Amino acid sequence: MLNNVVSRYRPAYRTAEIDFIIGCAKRGESLGFVGMAGIGKSNVVNFLRNLQNNAPDKGEQASQLHFPIVDAIQWQGKPEHLWQLMLNALNMATEGLAFSAKSGKVIPFSDDERLFKILQEQVQAVCQELKHQVMFILDDFDRVLETGPLALLEQLNVLRSEGNRGFLSYLVFTKRLPHILGQNHPLENKSKFYDLFRYHIYALEPYTHDDALRMLDHLNRLAGSGLTFNQLEQIYRLTGGHAGLLKLVFNVWVEGGAAGVKAKYFADRPEIKQECKRVLGSLHEHEQEVALRAARGQQTAQDQDVLDHLWRRGMLTQISPVSWFSPLMALFLGSYEGEN
Repeated sequence: MLNNVVSRYRPAYRTAEIDFIIGCAKRGESLGFVGMAGIGKSNVVNFLRNLQNNAPDKGEQASQLHFPIVDAIQWQGKPEHLWQLMLNALNMATEGLAFSAKSGKVIPFSDDERLFKILQEQVQAVCQELKHQVMFILDDFDRVLETGPLALLEQLNVLRSEGNRGFLSYLVFTKRLPHILGQNHPLENKSKFYDLFRYHIYALEPYTHDDALRMLDHLNRLAGSGLTFNQLEQIYRLTGGHAGLLKLVFNVWVEGGAAGVKAKYFADRPEIKQECKRVLGSLHEHEQEVALRAARGQQTAQDQDVLDHLWRRGMLTQISPVSWFSPLMALFLGSYEGEN
């Protein structure tokens, strides 16, 4: 299984994003990516997970870069559980390294303080003793930003103190804009943690043509289906490079043969409708409203700012006239009538 994963993520995979992330990690700079549901974020995370062991072309920089991956979907809502998730992720990412994290003389009473102290000492050992760079990947971090509290989020900035600044950074993945998620705190005006990446938030767009075809070729070889290059090209055009839709359309094509080349054939499939609904649901409520109006040609002048944001996120390929990243998404939005 590992060989299949490694062969899929070649050096050219999402070149711009991966190189940019590695550059930020080396400089100790934090950043955030906002992406539609199913856009392929997990593949970026998995690439970084395998970077040190399976990307020898990265050389020295790979051996001194560590990407502890924190799956915030598992977070149970308490500060101590977040510290435990981060500590587990750091231990896994630095497994095999020799360093001496020493416990301080003061032993905190609460689990929150105790686990944070252990995490802090572990980070200091890796960053200061080994002089290695650590970039915590805070994956699916929407709920943590939304519920906070602000004091918990500020502890993430505290981890960078005492000599760790320049060695410790964060890569935050969300489906919605962080400052919108944290507006109840308010995150945008009072958070030093948010200040770390507020000017470095980027859209994780659909796959480029080359990356999409690489993914489809990988699926094609695994399935032994023998689809032609032209057929894979048609799948790319139907999906616009959206990772989730790529897989679904590929599977439908393989199951049903080449009979359904028209977009409506695929758009009517329940699993593809469900994926498009998931994409729509990952947007902010106001974004959803504007997207639905635009899909029906009912957008107003007041919608232009939101349309511009949808374009920057990769939902739209152009604003005037409105053109969606995928014909399947356009068909879904044009016929969507809301919850039954």
